[in-house]
Amino acid sequence: MQDANRDGHDPTTVFYEEDIIALQELDANERYVPLSRLCATLGLDEEGAVQAAIAHSTLSSGLRSIAGDVVLRVDLVPLWLAMIDTASVNSAVRSKLSLYQQECASVLWQAFKPQGFGPEDTLLPEPAEMEPAELAYQGMMAQAALARQQMLVERQLQTNREEGNRIGGRLQEERPAPSFELARLVRRVAHTLAARSRRNEYGGVYSGLYRQFGISSYRNLHYGRLREALDWLERWHSDMLGEPEPPPDI
Repeated sequence: MQDANRDGHDPTTVFYEEDIIALQELDANERYVPLSRLCATLGLDEEGAVQAAIAHSTLSSGLRSIAGDVVLRVDLVPLWLAMIDTASVNSAVRSKLSLYQQECASVLWQAFKPQGFGPEDTLLPEPAEMEPAELAYQGMMAQAALARQQMLVERQLQTNREEGNRIGGRLQEERPAPSFELARLVRRVAHTLAARSRRNEYGGVYSGLYRQFGISSYRNLHYGRLREALDWLERWHSDMLGEPEPPPDI
């Protein structure tokens, strides 16, 4: 557990009882949130916050003016909070914002780190020192990262097909990147499994890649590990198309 901070509050208790997101009192029915309300909660200068959001290409895409108020699309609130200088908010919420930003950094690293990197963040210790809950978290984040990367690859493949249809023929594709090659085979196995089980089977494939080969990202995959994973998926797919045997143990 982290040490109590200077104002005497235990940051872990603050985080779980009333974190910085909870303080914003977001309504599940809201799609846009007034920046004036967000700034008032933090003791932040509204005019400066609005100008900073307008100047930021991602945040500005989610800004609107409604009934004279500048509002921000609700899914961009976490990004907006992560970018605020903690020294600019009032002291009552400073520790909450600081802890939130540390958590953001940890989650982003676990979701986007290239293959082969260790935890290297404030949330997780070295793998040999991890508790069961920490190991479970790392494994689930790895599978979530694979799922997101798979989703993006499949969107790109769909875009390529649609573009090929639009011009009346197939686009000539360059040699696929290793991530595309692996993602295509993951999709083939997951769809073949789903045809038999009538369930979404992507999760089982991600779990197998992580448990069998430690693959937590399609980025920066070592060729030998990639080749092993591709061969394993090919065997799994061939088994499903041949004898009606159960899939490999994952």
